[in-house]
Parts: sequence; structure tokens; C-alpha cells
Amino acid sequence: MARPKRPPHPMLQVAREHLRRIDATLSDAPLHLHQLDGPPGGPRYAVSVGVCRRSTACPYGVAEGQPCTVLDCELRDAVRLLLDRNGNLLEVLRNGVRWSS
Repeated sequence: MARPKRPPHPMLQVAREHLRRIDATLSDAPLHLHQLDGPPGGPRYAVSVGVCRRSTACPYGVAEGQPCTVLDCELRDAVRLLLDRNGNLLEVLRNGVRWSS
């Protein structure tokens, strides 16, 4: 018998609400949640989302459906939200910042 699926992490819904207020065009894109270690009062979660806005072949040779490997791609809309343990938004990082997922 298969194991039941775990429900989505509750912080994803909190992050999606923050994202709707910050950039509604990215609010339906897949979110990637990372739990962080750090000092008390520092960010506990990082939520990243990115969408490539190209309409033709990638000028950098990245295949369709593959993650963008270009450090500062002008065609990618990316946002990283840093949240505390209660879901409060601490910082928003936009484009130009590359993080591993």
C-alpha cells in the first residue's frame, strides 16, 4: 500500500501571499522552499521562484525546460524571499542573484 502524500509545507502558502503583493506575474510559478540555519532573529526560510520570459531560442544556449545557468540573465524574472520563522518577510532579492536549488 502506498504512503499518503504529505501536505505542502504551510510556509509555501505564506510565501505565495507575499509574492502576490510583490510581483503578481510570478505568483503562479513553482516555488522552491529552503530551510536556513542562522542566528536567532535571522531568516529561517528562503523561497525562490524564477520564470524565463524568452519567446524564442535562448541566446545563451540553455535548453527549454532546463534551469538557467547564466549568472545575470536579463530574460529571467527571479525573486527570492527571506522569511522568519513566523512567515514575516525580511528581505526580497530580485534578478541578478543566483542561488542553487
